[in-house]
Amino acid sequence: MNMHESVEYLSEIAKKSGAEQFDVLAGNQDSKSISVFNGALQNTEISNSCGIGIRVFKNQKPGYASTEKFSKESLSQALADAISNSEYTKPINAELPEPAPLGSALPTYNPKLESVDINELLSMCLSIEKQVLAANEIKNVPDLGADISSSTTIFANSKGVFFEEKRNYFGIGVGAVAERKGVVKMGWYSKGGKDFDSVSSEQIAAEAVSRAKELLSPKPIKSGKIPVILSKRIASSILSIYLSSFYAEKAQKDLSKLKGRLGETIASEKFSLFSEPLMPDLPGSTLLDSEGVPTAALKVVENGVFNSFLYNLESASEENRKSTGHGTRGFSGKAGTSFMNAVVPLGQLSKQEMLSAFPKCLLINHLEGSSGCNSVSGEISIGAQGFWCENGVPLHAADNLTISANFFDLIKNIVGIGSEYSDSYSSIKVPSLVISEMSVSA
Repeated sequence: MNMHESVEYLSEIAKKSGAEQFDVLAGNQDSKSISVFNGALQNTEISNSCGIGIRVFKNQKPGYASTEKFSKESLSQALADAISNSEYTKPINAELPEPAPLGSALPTYNPKLESVDINELLSMCLSIEKQVLAANEIKNVPDLGADISSSTTIFANSKGVFFEEKRNYFGIGVGAVAERKGVVKMGWYSKGGKDFDSVSSEQIAAEAVSRAKELLSPKPIKSGKIPVILSKRIASSILSIYLSSFYAEKAQKDLSKLKGRLGETIASEKFSLFSEPLMPDLPGSTLLDSEGVPTAALKVVENGVFNSFLYNLESASEENRKSTGHGTRGFSGKAGTSFMNAVVPLGQLSKQEMLSAFPKCLLINHLEGSSGCNSVSGEISIGAQGFWCENGVPLHAADNLTISANFFDLIKNIVGIGSEYSDSYSSIKVPSLVISEMSVSA
């Protein structure tokens, strides 16, 4: 059977199983990727994954099971396993959603992208590599690759909800190494989206070269509590570590410092954080979440005030609330929670206005891992590189830095928001953040 037939068959036998409610999620993903080194194709990978999962409710207790085989025997076994697994879970008072009117379809799929083949990816990467290597002070390009991924997801439940969604996107990433007077730095740049025709090898190469060379010739700075600008390149990386603090399921498990703080001011009035599932140009957009609940914009934090946790059906049932449409689930997993595009609204400050906000400040545009960060406590301790700035002017690069703070203090100390997002194809969009002070060890 194909995926559609499997969803139909599993739904039919689930109706006869005695389960009170059920939902079925099936998915198929195809991807092709290449990597390039020294003017030649280094690696090619073509992969496919598919499967189907079911969640049943028996005596109000959820049970999950899945299979990667679309046969009647495997589907029947998955149903039996799900019913059996429900014996070991606790009851939840959750009603699966009924069919509801949806808005206009989102442009999550571009048919033209399917026609882009391996040779076109290779040609693009070779052109990028050649241009990067032609730049002064560039020594090599150790990391260069491209991929295209497409997926189809089908959701159905016992209340009659049926939803099918197709997605695809491409990604190109390049890392370039530059050297000057014995100082070696690597710059990384990536480009992605759904319109491959819009990609410019010249733009990608130029940006990679710029990022590799910009931090050469560093000079030491003094340690201390320093005003910091988290650039639009890296602000989303920091926020992404702490997004789970806004999930109701984390608070219910005492894994969020925001537990019990709804309605409180938790951040600067300049800071807001929204979930924006209906923005057509972001990869996290969708009309329904993975539990069949219609999505809608949610102002999680507005002008510093914490308005709402993100709920899926199960976490909402714990508090006798309704799901906010933020349930996430793969065919083989349990229901979880996620932002459907985490967006910090743009501010009004230009780059020059941000640099001029303090007589002296540190502009951070490169992070080195996140092993010193804790999503539960909010602690931030992370290696960084950037520029030392005085009177609105970047004077020199600064490296071997460690920036430290607590995330919940950091968002209170925001005194300005930049007016631009980075051009990354990401479901987390954060402009530059101007922080009144962070601890910097040099």
